[in-house]
Amino acid sequence: MKGFLLSVLMLLTSLSAFSSQELPLEYFIKHGDYLDLALSPSGKHIAARVQVDGRVFLVLLKTEDMSIVGGIRPQNNDIIHTVNWVNDERVVFEYAEKQSYLDSPIPTGELYAMNIDGSQRELIYGYRAGDQKTGSRISSKDDSKASQEIISFLDNDDDHILIVEYPWTKDGKFYYDRREKPALISRLNVYSGKKRKLEVLPYGSSSALANKFGDVKFMTWRDDNNVQHSAYRSNNDDEWIPLEEAFENASGLLPLGQSEDGEFVYLSGRFGDEGISTLFSLHLQSGEYKRVFSDHATDIEYVVLDRNGMPAVGITYPSRSSYVYAQTETKVSKVHKMLAEAFKGQTATIASHTKDWKTLLVRVSSDVNPGEYYLFDSDTLSARFIWANSSWIDPRLLLSMQPVAIPTDDGETVNGYITLPASKKSDKKPPLVVVIHGGPHQSGTRDFWRYDSETQLLANRGFAVLRVNFRGSDGYGKRFERLGYQEWGGTMIKDINDSVKWAIEQGYVDGERVCAYGASYGGYAALMAAVRDPDLYRCTIGYVGIYDLQYVYSESDIPTSWGGKAYLQEVIGTDKAQLAAFSPITHADKIKAKVMLIHGSKDRRVPEINAEALADKLAKVNNPPVYLQYSQAGHGVYDEGDRQELYQGMLDFLSTNLM
Repeated sequence: MKGFLLSVLMLLTSLSAFSSQELPLEYFIKHGDYLDLALSPSGKHIAARVQVDGRVFLVLLKTEDMSIVGGIRPQNNDIIHTVNWVNDERVVFEYAEKQSYLDSPIPTGELYAMNIDGSQRELIYGYRAGDQKTGSRISSKDDSKASQEIISFLDNDDDHILIVEYPWTKDGKFYYDRREKPALISRLNVYSGKKRKLEVLPYGSSSALANKFGDVKFMTWRDDNNVQHSAYRSNNDDEWIPLEEAFENASGLLPLGQSEDGEFVYLSGRFGDEGISTLFSLHLQSGEYKRVFSDHATDIEYVVLDRNGMPAVGITYPSRSSYVYAQTETKVSKVHKMLAEAFKGQTATIASHTKDWKTLLVRVSSDVNPGEYYLFDSDTLSARFIWANSSWIDPRLLLSMQPVAIPTDDGETVNGYITLPASKKSDKKPPLVVVIHGGPHQSGTRDFWRYDSETQLLANRGFAVLRVNFRGSDGYGKRFERLGYQEWGGTMIKDINDSVKWAIEQGYVDGERVCAYGASYGGYAALMAAVRDPDLYRCTIGYVGIYDLQYVYSESDIPTSWGGKAYLQEVIGTDKAQLAAFSPITHADKIKAKVMLIHGSKDRRVPEINAEALADKLAKVNNPPVYLQYSQAGHGVYDEGDRQELYQGMLDFLSTNLM
């Protein structure tokens, strides 16, 4: 193990250097190559989703020498969306299909299966799964106009998996996966595709939690008021009862997983005045609760499980990534502490493992590392490097994200990250681009200390980049997130602008050369920031942004999604005067900054009418925007050729206005 630690430390030392070398644009706009890897139960093979030229293939590798032994190359620009091992010889995988009207492939809910050697390849679930045998009217599989999710791989049953089915909703000529109808629990044969319906869950927008034996003891659902509920039953034949009635003090807890021995369940919940998200364990027999982790200041974002299927390690982001360990130490937590030391300064997770836990697939990443995979032998404590994601990028040429904590004038703290370009011979301070994240108010909608291609592209081209988690962001507890409710154009924007002023006051950047940029909510905020403080910005870029909050109710697909209208009423309100006051389109005449708008014509979340209406308003006040329109794009541009044009256009716009 000492040799392993030494080699890793030498690698990390070599990566600490950086350069001002300008890297090709395509390095940053290409999708990653090895998207994810998974070990087979025995560890003899690895399944990998590999991306080449915008296409995602399934590749099956022999672990011993990483030679290719099989795989699938989808046709018609379709991609492999997910892949899982169901036993040591067979994988199941989903396609996302390329449609003529949209640039990004769309998951169809269909499930395929095949053996390692490519034999017995079958479409085992989906809307086209039904087949007719020649000379017979008997169909061995059913068409299912639904999406599916695997909830148990059924230990000791190599032929079946347990799935939850989400029936589609028909709207006009098309079907949509809105999760409005009650879900079904079914047992699916991974060889023949034969399916047996076991039960129907009693609520719409529901999901189920099953153990390795196929017992479904927990379910959750969200009502049309956007309130989440959970229920429990002791066995599959019992009636469902609300979780808070089955167990004391269970209100507000959400079951996430069950232990391998069937004795425990772990649940998400919140603690303290800040409402920090953490995990609890519940002993099903005694009803005893325990906090899994000791106190931590920010939400648990990722969990590594132990051999019993219970949380061993939590990853949280107070600034850089940080680990918290379960109060009951296990072999997995001991191994992870060793990995954390070996890969100090990075984030180490266990991405996959063999059934006996002898071999672990470890993923290591950081702000300047898009992700590396190692095979770790838990007996010999030795590791072998396998692959680096975005392998064309040399981490030594990337620039670090420095955590910052910015006090607000009302006593809050806005946390974030600043990335400075490589120093030049000139003493001139760099221009600043404040990059504003999307969301908000949803799980994961915050900025993290991790590799971000946009940040690295901008820094590589000489721009300082500031990313902040303004109030309303996820990750800092429920209280902080709720501070953003009905403040989309108010204190949330003030946090962003005050953070920019802080960076200027600290001497990091040139206060005369500042631009705002963001996508979705971030696109909205980039325009509102220029409305609220017109003299602070030379330019602003809105990417698939909302520019009239009335359109969120009348044009977006959010109100038609389950609980969507209730969500909007809570986070932006219904007062028309307030919605108008918080809409950039109302204040087009106040925007002094030069504007760039980027939008996809097939965007259903934020329809293009937002950009079109704002462009018209800006033209009328003699500030016509640069407008990049993508006819095949939805809520974000997927096609790599279009992404090349988009980001080159953005760099040209920034250079014109800031350099």
